[in-house]
Amino acid sequence: MPVIITGFKLKNLKSGVDRMALIGILVMAIGAAAVWYWRLKMVREAGSEIIDTVEKMRGAYKRRAFRKKAEVAPIASIRDPAIAAVAFFMCLANEKPMYLDAAKKVVREKMKDIISPADMEEIIVFGEWASRNVVNPEDPIRRFRDLWANALDFDERRQLIDIAEEVSQVGGGKTSEQENALQALRRTLLN
Repeated sequence: MPVIITGFKLKNLKSGVDRMALIGILVMAIGAAAVWYWRLKMVREAGSEIIDTVEKMRGAYKRRAFRKKAEVAPIASIRDPAIAAVAFFMCLANEKPMYLDAAKKVVREKMKDIISPADMEEIIVFGEWASRNVVNPEDPIRRFRDLWANALDFDERRQLIDIAEEVSQVGGGKTSEQENALQALRRTLLN
């Protein structure tokens, strides 16, 4: 006997065609459930990828902020005006990397009466290392302005400017960055 669906009771249907329709409806319902499951799974995966991307960007931002702090740290740790001057001279010298060795000779010669010969090489190496991550040679001027203003008299400030001029002249004329840094140094120390 054929099955007929009325209410909650199943009755026998008259033909096999009606059974095939019922099976078709069940297959379509299962297929629809599978499609919706797959779509929800894709949405969940897309959401996970978005969250991963946001976390990566956040991590990159934090790493960049930390790297900036770490790069400035060597300059920030300098408390001696002579070491600060050497670090600044090395920042100026880094503007012409092919003449770096010649600039170091000028710094050694001009600073020999200020820094003891036993410490000279160590201070120049430190100054070179500390200046390596400085992007703009004007940055150390801002950093050391108060240190130089409090520790140096007018003649010592003038001497610092003269040495900076000589370091900038190594290998030919000054670059525009060196000239800007020297102008900022003059404004800072002579005003």
